[in-house]
Amino acid sequence: MRQPNLPEYASFYDAFLPSHLESGLHGSLTDGLNACVECCDRYTGENRIALNWEGADGSQTTLTFDELQQQAARFANVLTQNGIGPGDRVAGLLPRIPELLVVILGTLRAGAVYQPLFTAFGSKAITDRLAGSEAKLIVTDTGNRHKLNDVPNCPITLTLNAAQSGAQSGDTDFAITLAAQSDSFEPVMLRGDDLFLMMFTSGTTGPPKGVGVPLSALLSFAAYMKFALDVRPDDQFWNIADPGWAYGLY
Repeated sequence: MRQPNLPEYASFYDAFLPSHLESGLHGSLTDGLNACVECCDRYTGENRIALNWEGADGSQTTLTFDELQQQAARFANVLTQNGIGPGDRVAGLLPRIPELLVVILGTLRAGAVYQPLFTAFGSKAITDRLAGSEAKLIVTDTGNRHKLNDVPNCPITLTLNAAQSGAQSGDTDFAITLAAQSDSFEPVMLRGDDLFLMMFTSGTTGPPKGVGVPLSALLSFAAYMKFALDVRPDDQFWNIADPGWAYGLY
């Protein structure tokens, strides 16, 4: 059994300063940072694996950080082409597939705010959250596309495999749109109090409420992974929580 690689709590707590965590950032909370850079770009150039994915049908895909960076840049260009930029919300109604990471990282690269949508939501729950966030674009797949049919004022919709059954006539195909874009996009630099995620409460005690998550929260996510879960650089981390909620997304 592997031995824990965690600091002794009492002494770590006594010596802890938030600046210790901030020093691990590639950018700066005050001078500028980008979440795509912090989560992806900083690990490029060494052909490092970012994702090992296996589908329910047994199909498998491996993506490196370099490949994710390029695809994220393409999606960021798609957003810019549609007039979406810093502070705008982009929603993802997607299962746990590689394209989900492309959408998230591309949104963050453009300085926009990513809004996750749980794939078990019905049209009413989706409508409430899209209206609350004022999302300008949503990416979905053919399995979930029908849920948007009854959404009033539905934002621009990109659909995976739009030519397949389940898509709507005139839907924009995600892969085709991405392929037409440049794989170069300079990341938009923001500050620590700028939002990069828009989460929503469950709606069990009244209407769902939007909660903005600032970039400074990246420090908490990283600290949790390192000091609570003891995840190390050579580990493989399998998260089976749904990315429509905090634990699956963070």
